[in-house]
Amino acid sequence: MAEMWDHDVETTCIAEQIENASRLLTRHIEDVVRRSPFYRKKFSQEGISVSAIQGVEDLHKVPLSTKSEIKEAQDASPPFGPHLGIHQEKIRRVFQTSGSTGTPTLLAVTARDLEIWRSIGARSYTAAGMSATSSVLLTFGAGPFVAGHIHALLDEMGPCVVPVSPGDTERSLRVIELGIVDTYVGTPTFALHLANSVSRRQNQPHALALKHIITGGEPGGGLPEIRNQLEGTFSAQVREIMGVGDISPSLFGECHEQDGMHFCGQGFVWPELIDANTSEPIEFEAGAYGELVYTSLEREAMPLIRFRSGDLVHITDTRCKCGRTSFKMRCVGRSDDTFIVRGVNVFPSAIGDVTAEFRPFVTGRARAVIPRDTSVSIEPPIHVEVEVPDGSEQPENLAVSVESRIRSKLLFRAAVSFVPESQFGDSSYKTRPVARSN
Repeated sequence: MAEMWDHDVETTCIAEQIENASRLLTRHIEDVVRRSPFYRKKFSQEGISVSAIQGVEDLHKVPLSTKSEIKEAQDASPPFGPHLGIHQEKIRRVFQTSGSTGTPTLLAVTARDLEIWRSIGARSYTAAGMSATSSVLLTFGAGPFVAGHIHALLDEMGPCVVPVSPGDTERSLRVIELGIVDTYVGTPTFALHLANSVSRRQNQPHALALKHIITGGEPGGGLPEIRNQLEGTFSAQVREIMGVGDISPSLFGECHEQDGMHFCGQGFVWPELIDANTSEPIEFEAGAYGELVYTSLEREAMPLIRFRSGDLVHITDTRCKCGRTSFKMRCVGRSDDTFIVRGVNVFPSAIGDVTAEFRPFVTGRARAVIPRDTSVSIEPPIHVEVEVPDGSEQPENLAVSVESRIRSKLLFRAAVSFVPESQFGDSSYKTRPVARSN
């Protein structure tokens, strides 16, 4: 395997990256349309000739692909649907995701696909501060989700790994307090839960050995209040990683500058930024905001062309002191979670960041409860559930203070209620920032 930080790739100038991607794309699209009935039909219906795509500048001619249409195609032709594009005997691993109907969507990968994932993942985790000399508390489960691929990735990267089951608080805290790990890898939800558990312990250790906290699987590690809480509790630097299950479990990694996650898929994935409402292209430049779209440049099973991720991101910069030349971004939420209150877009992940200001009376987790049909603007107040420590008592005016802070920072009127930690929901994996009511 290449060096963990493939410097020649990650510091390549943009013009050379475009030239290389265009060369790979032309060959890949021809191969995909030949092998994949799904994309062959899509190109035919749109009247697109493969020869019309001569480089990444021509990608706009290809219609966008969505998770829902791929899911529908798989449901109509199980188990893998017309998207597979290879003989089943080449499949080496099958992951599952939850589809819009609640039934699992299958994601098949070949040996070569897994090798690509490891290459991209090595860049992402190296950017985030991991090396062969790290000792890692790994709280992602081995399956069925693509996050489980990190177990194989870390075996190849070479650090000492201490795996625990998702949500195993006592074992996680014990290995941290024993000083046998210097790096946490898991969701910000569980990291926050561990931080709250440490804060409530009567006999707190004088020092913890953690140096790096690497969060992924959901937004949160980049939110100021949550990041400050984690760094304050553990005296460790927080960095984010992010992936897209359909593309690569790890696709972005945040360097020591802590100013957003670098795109790490050069040579394997081509990213685009579009307006989530109009689908119009947006340039990658500091301050830009939009939805990420991906095209595989090399993929055997289930390749994707102009795949809408649903991830809404803010581009923090296109340059970095670390030497990487890819753009940096923060994920602010998902398009399917965003809702509108009297013309104002609300990103639910920001609610937790606001409520975290009121620690220690709250834990930092919160969610909006909104109508199932959010096709139109929602009338305030918006019901917001805020998690509080079990058995704790809140100041009499706390709800009013939280509501006032939400209105000041997020520009909508909220009705806050408090939910004990034991009743709020599982903290072992992800916190859904939105709950749908009938």
